[in-house]
Amino acid sequence: KSEDDIRALCRGDLFFLLAFAMGRTDIRKSDWLFERCREVQAHPDGYLDLWAREHYKSTIITVGMTILDILNDPNITVGIFSHTRPIAKAFLRQIKREFETNRLLQTLFPFICPPVKGEIRTWSEEAGIVVRRPGNPKENTVEAWGLVDGQPTGKHFSLLIYDDVVTLESVSTPEQIKKTTEAWRLSLNLGAHGGHRRMIGTRYHANDTYSTLLKQGSVIPRIYPATDNGLFEG
Repeated sequence: KSEDDIRALCRGDLFFLLAFAMGRTDIRKSDWLFERCREVQAHPDGYLDLWAREHYKSTIITVGMTILDILNDPNITVGIFSHTRPIAKAFLRQIKREFETNRLLQTLFPFICPPVKGEIRTWSEEAGIVVRRPGNPKENTVEAWGLVDGQPTGKHFSLLIYDDVVTLESVSTPEQIKKTTEAWRLSLNLGAHGGHRRMIGTRYHANDTYSTLLKQGSVIPRIYPATDNGLFEG
């Protein structure tokens, strides 16, 4: 295929982007993962994706879909939120490393390359990363923040991603659960008007923040248990 064909596939096919352009050969081996890539790409926003552990939900949604969105719109601004900032930074680190090391994507999309000597552009885990973009929004292309340990102020991201906002620590007491839920509500002010939200996580308690959001209809559940019927013996 020509470079234009491969570029179009990277922008238009999440499974191709992950399994081939990003070299994730493990994803190629599973029809189930192929189906999840198709499903997420068709309906990426407004969902709470509760999949079993090791089912690639963060790989597909937080990393893969975010990179696909950036390839299609260099002006996008993404805020990744986790319970604490170090967790969120790990997702940013994965995206940053892909842009720094993936020679194919760098060739097809030169604007994702890290800054060269003399180029002034934010590029760090602490501050976030900025691709070469035609616009100049005050938010970086991707930033990583903690939900309960220091949210930013004055920012308005076009895409909010919540991954692992509920942890074992956050459900240790009713007060911790309430604190996480209130922090999530406060973080909604960091979304741009007309922006989008995605949420990915694992349940740790029957009354956790995810339970509250599901009950009040703030998210659409997309649930995939580890067994065929969701039960221990399934």
